[in-house]
Amino acid sequence: MSVLNANCLAIYYHGAGSTNKYNVLKSADSQAAYNTALSSDVSDTIFLKTDGKTFLGFGSVAHATDTFTAATLTLAAAATSSTLEVSNAVEDVARDGAGGTLQQSEMTFSISADGLVKSANDSGEDILDLARDKKYVLVRFQIDDLDYYCQALIDNVSISGNVDEIATYSISLTGVDDLYKAE
Repeated sequence: MSVLNANCLAIYYHGAGSTNKYNVLKSADSQAAYNTALSSDVSDTIFLKTDGKTFLGFGSVAHATDTFTAATLTLAAAATSSTLEVSNAVEDVARDGAGGTLQQSEMTFSISADGLVKSANDSGEDILDLARDKKYVLVRFQIDDLDYYCQALIDNVSISGNVDEIATYSISLTGVDDLYKAE
């Protein structure tokens, strides 16, 4: 059984953030394979293995030089407490010939976190601006040496504090597309 680290969730954004979902490519089993498999440059992309579930990295590939470059991500918030909730909604889709029911499952996930607002490079300002501008963020959720990544949208953020006390934030996010596990 894994013991969760107290600070196991981090919210990142790239550049000025994006109001569009990040690209997702799932056609190679290593970053090196992506370098030679792509016929044009790609940027701001989540790279996955061919299984579509294993996270390889976030960045760009320059076709001319066949090189993968990891994107520089800005830490918007690190959590002192966090929750990742995954739900599978099972839905009846058809009847089979033997009188049974065929079903499918669709995964949804949400994230909530609380943390401290730091004074230098104010994370409170970053997460408020990301929420206000409806920008996508990248979330890393770590359990021991297992990392999970996803892109998400901020549903709700609040910042609070009293005079001469440390400000805190609370945030909730909805996952977009899928939850990916890193190697």
